[in-house]
Amino acid sequence: MRARTDVRAVLGLFALTACTTGAYAQQVPNEDELRSMYCGEVIRAEIGLQHHMISASDDAAGSATSAGLRQQWIDVSAELLQGLARLEVVRYRLQVYMLPRIGALDSHALASAIRQGETDFQESRALADRCAVQCGAAPATNQQPQGCGTSCGDNAPLARLSACENPPWLPALKGSR
Repeated sequence: MRARTDVRAVLGLFALTACTTGAYAQQVPNEDELRSMYCGEVIRAEIGLQHHMISASDDAAGSATSAGLRQQWIDVSAELLQGLARLEVVRYRLQVYMLPRIGALDSHALASAIRQGETDFQESRALADRCAVQCGAAPATNQQPQGCGTSCGDNAPLARLSACENPPWLPALKGSR
């Protein structure tokens, strides 16, 4: 919640700066800039979810009743940490791309992209929850994962969210971070 407020505060600050400096005409953001703002919100939400899942798996490892089960949870945590690191690199790339541009762009359009990212993320979470219930209750078969995924609902938000994890429109980072 704080990160979303921070993004909105930055947008507000840029809008205020533009008004007080006499730069009233802001540019309409292009498709890549709108996608970057959308993806920034999606990645922010995914990072929050990833932190929650890491915490839960760490708690599960701490309360595991056997060494084998504890190791499984430790392995899950390690995999989640790797995913978190990838998401943080994407977030950094999005920030590097947008920081020099954001002050000159129409803040209303950028805020709309952020809201759409938040909406799509929430819709995808609800879809994932519904699918988990449907697929968890279905008998285990070799066809279950594919059948569950296609029968759970609209996958369009998932496709948009997935595109944010590897944004091809962003320039590659120079050097290492």
